[in-house]
Amino acid sequence: MTDTLRPQQNAAKSAKAFVPGHVTGLFRIFDDNEDPLRCGSIGAGFSVTIGTVTSVSVVDHPSLVVKVDYNNERVDAKVTNAVIQRLTDEYERTLKVHVEHQSSLISGAGMGASGAGALGTALALSHLLDQDIEYEKAASYAHVAEIINHTGLGDVLAQTKGGIEVRVKAGGPGVGKIENISYHDSLRVVLAGAPGLETSEVLTNPVSRKRINSAGDRLVSKIIGDQRIETFVECSREFAEEVGLQTTRVKNALIELKNAGLGSSSMIMLGDSVFCLCDEAETGRVQRILSKYWNSTDVRVAGIAPEGGRLFK
Repeated sequence: MTDTLRPQQNAAKSAKAFVPGHVTGLFRIFDDNEDPLRCGSIGAGFSVTIGTVTSVSVVDHPSLVVKVDYNNERVDAKVTNAVIQRLTDEYERTLKVHVEHQSSLISGAGMGASGAGALGTALALSHLLDQDIEYEKAASYAHVAEIINHTGLGDVLAQTKGGIEVRVKAGGPGVGKIENISYHDSLRVVLAGAPGLETSEVLTNPVSRKRINSAGDRLVSKIIGDQRIETFVECSREFAEEVGLQTTRVKNALIELKNAGLGSSSMIMLGDSVFCLCDEAETGRVQRILSKYWNSTDVRVAGIAPEGGRLFK
C-alpha cells in the first residue's frame, strides 16, 4: 500500500462545548475536606444565556503539550491546564492539546468565566478520551480544578444545571445538591462589571472568610427555607453589605437602581460587579444607569439559562 492510501494514524480529533455564565449572590464556604470534590459552597445564584464556547482539539504526542487561547489571545490558563493534566493522567494519555475559549463573559468579574472554561474543557476533552464517560464524572474534573486553584467554589456545580439555583449541599457534581427556583421566561438580567476582586485572595483571606461564613450561615439558611426570587435578592443585598467587599461604584450603582425602582439587584460575588433582574421592557433603563458607572461594553443583557453546560452534537 502506498503512503497516499495508508489511513492517517495520528489525525487530530476535536470536540466543542457551551457553558453558561453564572452569578452568585450569596454563599458559605466549605473547603476543609481533604477531597476537593467534597469542598465547595452552599448559596444561591443563577446561570445566564451568555457564556463560553470551548473547542478542544487533540493529537497523540510523546509528551503533554497544551496551548490555550481566550478570545483569540494566548493565555496561561491555570484552571484549564489543571483540567487537562488530571484528565490525561487519569486516562494515561500524552497529547498535544489546543483549547480555544470564545467567551461573552467579562473575565475576573464574578460571572463564572473560570468555571465555564473549566467545565467546557472537561466536557469536550473527556468526550474525546472516553465517549462513555458519565456527565457528572466529566464535570467533576472542572470542579476540582477550580477548588485547588481557589478560583471558585460553586460555579461549576450550578453551571451543570442552569436556572436560578439554591445550592443546599456543598460539593462538586455528584456530591453537591441543587434545588431550583422557578422564574418566568420573560425575566432578564443586566450584568455590569470589571475585574477588581481577586477570588483566590478573598477565599484564602482569614478576615474575608470569617465575614463570608458568618453572614452566609444565617442568610443561606434563610433562602433555603424560603426559595423565592424576592428572598434571593433580599438576602444577596444583605450579604453584600455584611461582607464589606463592595467598591464605591457598586454601592452607588445599587443605590441609584433602587431609587429608580429597580431594586432586584445586588453585588455579584466576587467581582467589582452588579446584577439587576428585571422585565425585558426595563433592560434599556437599567443599561443606561449602569453605563454611568461601567463602560457600556461591560454592560451585558441576558436571559436565565434554562440548562447547564453541554457538548455540541
